Amino acid sequence: MSDFEPLIENYLADLRSGKAVEVSWGGQSWLVADASIQAPLQPEVLENLSRRARLRPPVLLMADERQFLELVSAYDLDDTARLERGDCLPMSGLLGIREDWLSADYSAPCSMVQDRLLFTLIKRLRQPLVAFKPEPVPDQQGTDAYA
Repeated sequence: MSDFEPLIENYLADLRSGKAVEVSWGGQSWLVADASIQAPLQPEVLENLSRRARLRPPVLLMADERQFLELVSAYDLDDTARLERGDCLPMSGLLGIREDWLSADYSAPCSMVQDRLLFTLIKRLRQPLVAFKPEPVPDQQGTDAYA
């Protein structure tokens, strides 16, 4: 029996309980969490991830183009009447994404994942993930290296 399914279930349980999980992606270890505005992130997790987001922009991970388009093209159904009148709707970021993960201009680097583990997590969670690069740690020469 493969260890893949239990690994997915453990990661999903952690993500759903508001934790971040460490995954290997692109040859590095990344910290990922549920990117959704509804994600019940634990306070200490949110504080840690928000600090990391201030240091360098996180990457929004999506399973496919459809998920991406849903985040940038959907609008609130209450705004239908405004659209029918021809009014413009201001777009204030990627819809449904926690503002902590967006830059000052409401943009964010995005990636469609090719990794089987990340793809499966996003599909089963039914939400995009937010990924944080490893934090720099000083090496013995005093320069920054990545963990």
